Amino acid sequence: MAAFFPRNFYNTDNTSFTPLFRLLDDFDNYSRQGQSARQTSIPHWQPKFDVRETSTAYELHGELPGVSKENVHIEFTEPQTMLIRGKTVRTYTSTTPAAAPGEEASTQPAEKKPADKVKYWLTERSVGEFARSFNFPTRVDQDTVSANFQEGILTIVVPKAKKHESRRITVF
Repeated sequence: MAAFFPRNFYNTDNTSFTPLFRLLDDFDNYSRQGQSARQTSIPHWQPKFDVRETSTAYELHGELPGVSKENVHIEFTEPQTMLIRGKTVRTYTSTTPAAAPGEEASTQPAEKKPADKVKYWLTERSVGEFARSFNFPTRVDQDTVSANFQEGILTIVVPKAKKHESRRITVF
């Protein structure tokens, strides 16, 4: 179920299947974590998205903190399935104290020294590669999809395809 919209996409007010969807989502997430750990040692994370449907399009708004737009890739893997993937790396800056009172502290990228051992007390930031797949319930117009990335928020507008109208052919 994770390949489809997340569990809070389902209407919980009218659906008695919500617990089943949650169980399937949890099982899918658990099985994917096991597979990724066996396949590669690169850390994976999953960005959070809001998905809205309007009368003409689907709008996706995703949080991608620390990701540059050059590291975000969007593609359609099937006619109604969109894949968003990318990566972020862990970076640090070092702040040195001011040399004299009244001077400002300078911020410089920290250089790693081979002898410098670092002990992490807490690591909560999401780093590594990510991938999210969205399967749309109706046909979409892939040629007019637009994407914008601003202040860590990826916004994608996926227009719905126009309904196919039947056409009669006259036989002569």
